[in-house]
Amino acid sequence: MKNTPAIKQPAYAAGLTRNIDAVQNFVRNTLQDTKKDIGEGLHYFKDGIAGRFHRTGSYLNSLVLPVNNFIKDVTQIEQEFELERIKNSEYCICLDGQMVPASEVLKMDMEENY
Repeated sequence: MKNTPAIKQPAYAAGLTRNIDAVQNFVRNTLQDTKKDIGEGLHYFKDGIAGRFHRTGSYLNSLVLPVNNFIKDVTQIEQEFELERIKNSEYCICLDGQMVPASEVLKMDMEENY
């Protein structure tokens, strides 16, 4: 058997291997960063859509409430107004965020100015 001479790699082969590894690492890191950015973007988009959907629901509810009055009979609407007037027949004053009847406010201690 003849000895086959060993093939000697050129000097630039080691540098080429390092460059290929660097390119692979760069591509892998870029792909991971892109996946993360896309995921965050989709999450932001989903939150925005959910917020708009919630606000749209509240807008629709506020639009539907006045329509209910058109379905009612005029006498029924007048009865409801009369019930509210009877319920709140006494003049009220807002004190500390609560509506207090004027008769109770007049009974409270007050500051005297001379």
